[in-house]
Amino acid sequence: MTKKFLSLLIMLAVFMTSSIALAAFEETIEEDANLGTVKKIAVAYPNYYKTEDTEPEIYDFAKDIYNAGRFTSSREIVSYEDVAASIRRDTGIDIYSLDVLEAEKVYKQNINRYADTYVITTVTNNSKRPWLFFYVYNSTDGKLMYTYSIQSNVLDKTAKDYGKAAEDFFKQFDTTAKRNLSKEERRELEEKQKAARIYKKHVEKVTYKTGKDKLDMVRKK
Repeated sequence: MTKKFLSLLIMLAVFMTSSIALAAFEETIEEDANLGTVKKIAVAYPNYYKTEDTEPEIYDFAKDIYNAGRFTSSREIVSYEDVAASIRRDTGIDIYSLDVLEAEKVYKQNINRYADTYVITTVTNNSKRPWLFFYVYNSTDGKLMYTYSIQSNVLDKTAKDYGKAAEDFFKQFDTTAKRNLSKEERRELEEKQKAARIYKKHVEKVTYKTGKDKLDMVRKK
């Protein structure tokens, strides 16, 4: 039986005028899915269509998800760009030149070479407040392992808010994965999370001083 957790706890509580802004998330762990064994999460092509000028372009959105993971997750995060480059190097196929469905097929056929899981982000943005879903799949067999969704009355259709939602997803994934870890493994995970937070603060500090674009500051060397 699938384990399902609906959070009725407040993840975000700030005053805006006379009302309290609330955000609730829901997560689902599939049967037999061991999140504690996940080492790498690759960012797949998002299921997303821009409807407002304030929203990011789809490839920028994929980069935002990647950077959110790099800043917050203790797992190694692999960008869509890096997977595409690796597929081109190993197979000669440029998935950027394919239509969306064919690119997705080639991605799924090859992703197990580069990461043990991948995440597909779906954005439902046809109403005033968007709803974001993050689906984590096993790269070997393509089976769904974990689902995280979030909606808030202060979540706007902007790159900043979408990035924040992605950060919340990666944080919650780590938190949930701890349930399957030993005390020693949890301690190691917490050390990695601490290192990620320190790295984020350092990058933000350098970005503030130099005025450079944040994405450029965190691009892989």
